[in-house]
Amino acid sequence: MDRETLTQALEYADLTSYQADAYLTLLEMGVSPAIEVGRESAVPVSQVYDVLRSLESKGYVETIEREKLYVRPCDPEAAMADLETRGELLHDAADAVRERYRTPERMDARVGVTKRVETAVENAQDLIDDAETVVEVAGSFEQLQSLSPALREARNRGIVVRASVYIDEGEEPPAEFDPNGVLSELRVCTIPGPFLVVIDRDRTCFAPNTRSDEDYGVLVYDRILPFVFHWFFLTCLWNLYPTVYLDDEDQFTYVTIEEFIRDILPLWERGFELGVTAEGIDLGEGSETTVEGSVSDISFHGDERNPSRLALSDLGSHKNLTLDTGDGSVVVGGWGAVFEDMEMRT
Repeated sequence: MDRETLTQALEYADLTSYQADAYLTLLEMGVSPAIEVGRESAVPVSQVYDVLRSLESKGYVETIEREKLYVRPCDPEAAMADLETRGELLHDAADAVRERYRTPERMDARVGVTKRVETAVENAQDLIDDAETVVEVAGSFEQLQSLSPALREARNRGIVVRASVYIDEGEEPPAEFDPNGVLSELRVCTIPGPFLVVIDRDRTCFAPNTRSDEDYGVLVYDRILPFVFHWFFLTCLWNLYPTVYLDDEDQFTYVTIEEFIRDILPLWERGFELGVTAEGIDLGEGSETTVEGSVSDISFHGDERNPSRLALSDLGSHKNLTLDTGDGSVVVGGWGAVFEDMEMRT
């Protein structure tokens, strides 16, 4: 490091330019009369004694009284330890400033607003690491690719990952994009939409698409608001579009009771025996539970009608199904179940 840069660094450590110059001069000279330090440095001779005394008070030098005042540098360990501490403090402060820039401005304990779309994506990566059941995600190929490491880890833990990707007509996926081991199912959405991640039933990351006139992100930690985003994903970004990738075509795993009832009702009405394994929360005990049985009843608002095929909107009100376990029956509800025996997760 050249002398000019070293002088600047010492000034960052609260030395004045005269103090820094005098100290570096003394390091080069060794034990010297104070007056000689003044002559060899840029410190005016009339001020050199005051400058050296101030350096002594900071622990950089030690004065020796002889026939004239001598000065020598102190062992730098103590002074440099303070400098290193300051350096670490500045480094940590720089990291903290960056983090505050990325971290949302929390409106309360449940909702935060960020200043950047990228922050929503970055936070989604962290939240996916804590997913327990399902991740629903919509975004561009680039955004899905950035989430791929976290999504792959989630799939390895058995998490259901449903993704809808926005594409322009004729657009091909990037060569590096590979859904294998990353996604449970992929659908393509031909209308640009927002970046959206709904994790389990209590966390959401949202940011507008590129056509928005503002950049921002919304982070939600709550059990009510994510339900709204989930239904937006389900009805606007998922249900209408074709599946282009499915990781397991031999087993059907549902994460919403609405989709299950919509698909299974025609079979049940035709008398098929439908074996189901339902995982969720025992509402009486408040604990996780797994129930196996066959579907013995399906109930939903308006089930007295006989539509040719149910739409998700037909199931927007109350709905549940009853499983015959062989030892009795269990009534299974969906997201937000209150009166049923269990709230379904899968």
